[in-house]
Amino acid sequence: MESRVKIVLDADVVIDFIDGKRLIDLPRFLPSYDFVLLDIVYNEELSKNPVTKNYIDRLTGCVKGHKGISIIEWKPDNETLKIYAHLNQTKGKGESACIAYCQTHNDVVASSNLKDIEIYCEENNITYLTFLDLVWYAWKNKVLTLKECNECIQEAAKAGNKVPNVDISKYQPKVSFL
Repeated sequence: MESRVKIVLDADVVIDFIDGKRLIDLPRFLPSYDFVLLDIVYNEELSKNPVTKNYIDRLTGCVKGHKGISIIEWKPDNETLKIYAHLNQTKGKGESACIAYCQTHNDVVASSNLKDIEIYCEENNITYLTFLDLVWYAWKNKVLTLKECNECIQEAAKAGNKVPNVDISKYQPKVSFL
């Protein structure tokens, strides 16, 4: 059986959805994909804040009615480890691990840190999504209403996250999953 493509979540996009009060809904935005956190991202970045850790612990894998977000083990092979080591010289651990994993597994990076991921992903044909891309898919796939999407964005921005405060109906993602 062929495995489904994973959307590998970096810490920043998880925080954006926690602050936007919609992390629990995230797997429904693109239901044909598996949403995952690498354990290195969970352990090294997200678990440092006890409130965030507790929220994720309650959520992962136990959302009734639909598949949740899974935490998967970061077990890099030699090629993935080499890419990770190279990336980790100029990027954070989380971004480096997510990008390296996706590059060697043909999966999708979800990160709001375009400064660290965009050029490398584009140069290496790695598909990536941002917080706004994912919110747009929630709207397009009728998981959330326009009002709910815009409230999610506003809540994340109000929490101090680097999220453009835009009307999602006027947004256009770079990558089409529809």
